[in-house]
Amino acid sequence: MASTEDGGRVATRHSVAALILGSAAVRLWLDARIGPSVDESYAVVMSRRLALSYYDHPPFLFWIPGLAARLAGSEAPLVVRLPFVLMFMGTTWLLYRVAALLFGKAAGLWSAVVLNLALFFSFSAAAWVLPDGPLLLASAAAALFLARATIAPPPEERGRLVDWVGFGICSGLGLLSKYHAAFLLLGMFAFLATSPRHRPLLKRPGPYVAVGLAVLLFLPVVVWNARNGWVSIRFQGGRALPLPGERDTPLLDSILGQATWILPWIWLPLLVVLASALRRGPRDAARWLLACLGAGPVVFFTLVAALGRRGLPHWQAPGYFMLLPLLGSAVAARMERRDPWVGRWLWLSTAGLALVLAALVTHVSSGWIAHAAPSALERGDPTDDLLQWRPVVRQLRRWGYPRPDVPVVGATWADAAKLAYALGPGTVVGSVGPDPRGFEYVESQASLLGRTLLLVARRRAGSVEPMVSYGPYFDRITPLGTIPIPRQEQEGVTVSVYLAEHLLRPVPTARRR
Repeated sequence: MASTEDGGRVATRHSVAALILGSAAVRLWLDARIGPSVDESYAVVMSRRLALSYYDHPPFLFWIPGLAARLAGSEAPLVVRLPFVLMFMGTTWLLYRVAALLFGKAAGLWSAVVLNLALFFSFSAAAWVLPDGPLLLASAAAALFLARATIAPPPEERGRLVDWVGFGICSGLGLLSKYHAAFLLLGMFAFLATSPRHRPLLKRPGPYVAVGLAVLLFLPVVVWNARNGWVSIRFQGGRALPLPGERDTPLLDSILGQATWILPWIWLPLLVVLASALRRGPRDAARWLLACLGAGPVVFFTLVAALGRRGLPHWQAPGYFMLLPLLGSAVAARMERRDPWVGRWLWLSTAGLALVLAALVTHVSSGWIAHAAPSALERGDPTDDLLQWRPVVRQLRRWGYPRPDVPVVGATWADAAKLAYALGPGTVVGSVGPDPRGFEYVESQASLLGRTLLLVARRRAGSVEPMVSYGPYFDRITPLGTIPIPRQEQEGVTVSVYLAEHLLRPVPTARRR
């Protein structure tokens, strides 16, 4: 019997390994066909300057691509994305371990499968230069240590200090990736405080050692913020506050965005298993632990939207990630009962993800959705951010730019990021827009006062003409021309270039979204 169980365990691990290798190959293939987004370009550009932390996020998002680029001597998309693909391979394995530890090896396998069928996790977080990659890796490792410290071993082995140390270190690494990792520590305390069987652990040093280690690892971010007026903390905290004039339906948009990013046929089952875990409560310790870890981001950021703040739909994603073992366990139970519907759901989920990715890849290159269903892109085409600005660089060089005596600036941080990535590390690019973000620490507006600038602005629907909006801050603004960035033979985006003479005063910053 033992040999049969051992054989099943080995077969399951082989299946998970095959899943990890196969999905990584698909991601590398996709990475070769889709260029860096605005956020990725920004992260790579900011990574050229080593710092304890950065304006938008803690440092891991910037240290990782910066190290990869320095080691390889290149900022090519595959170079800076490769560490994130490798990290997600580790994330998949660790999530399998968490679910297998709590619910059995079959649950571990199906948790890994479902992870790779959810759009945000399997695509963006798994392969792009985003803070979610290292956050998910650290979160999976933290959950594994926490499960070992509280639930998985026999009662006499629970609460071992080594597991609390592991949880604290992994939580700290998560905090160095994204501020969301604070929900790991909050979730841990929520679990211990609400589970009568585990509440005695609060009287032992383990949980407090974990918090101390996490805070210790987070110190570089604290030091940087203290030196810079707590700007990063204020920026991220301010994003949870309602903006004057916010219209439409932020809550509905948030819910629809969550469903879209996770994919509706996976998002709804995740809500079902969360509701089931909450209904069972602390008497089902394993499910209650994951509910405590996962519910925080989901509930908090959905409430933020309910209060009128239009957030980003992936803010809840780290919470859904912690719920995946619950769904994996439910799938395993139905598979054991030979429920035919679960097999169909898995095949349809696989086909659905493949269709979504195929549509995305082909649209990025051709823009076919804009012609087939124009109403779907009434608010703008988000894939415009994936178009590369190489045509802009070629045209600027024909015009004789960049020049040492004329600094290059973007009208927004997004324009500056795309342009700076396309120009390469040899050219410093700043931003004189109302939201310069980290570019203010690369080349501040104060350092550009009195100088003539090459102002580059992507034309966006509804935006004010730069000659009007920036006119009061310069002696004179002269248009040099426009540069199209096409999708094959079709219209993509248009970039305008201006010679802005003598910056009189800094452009005031606005409240960030």
